[in-house]
Amino acid sequence: MEEEKLKILELLEKKKISPEDSLLLLEAVGAGSDRREMERFLRLRVYEGGDSPRVNISVPLDWAKYLAPLIDGKIRARLAAKGQTVDMAKMQAAIELAEPATLLSVQDGKDRLEIFIE
Repeated sequence: MEEEKLKILELLEKKKISPEDSLLLLEAVGAGSDRREMERFLRLRVYEGGDSPRVNISVPLDWAKYLAPLIDGKIRARLAAKGQTVDMAKMQAAIELAEPATLLSVQDGKDRLEIFIE
């Protein structure tokens, strides 16, 4: 099942399927997963010079581990360029606990990035 989920996310990353289709496929593959995790969401918000988020992503928490490569690769590199560090081990531990928490909050002038569990 893990391999199937990774394949779906690869297809999404390569833009071979839409985000909506990927959510439907991931739901179908992940049916019957832990209910506690399904009730929680990983949220990612990006604010660029305002109070309204430019990017507002909400992902069921049991799918969050599949986003770790994105956070680890792309987001970490951009934050490192600005002198920020991301502790992936702490993020993974928080995701495993499945409790509401702020995983990352970075402000650069009027721009802001937030990653949290709700």
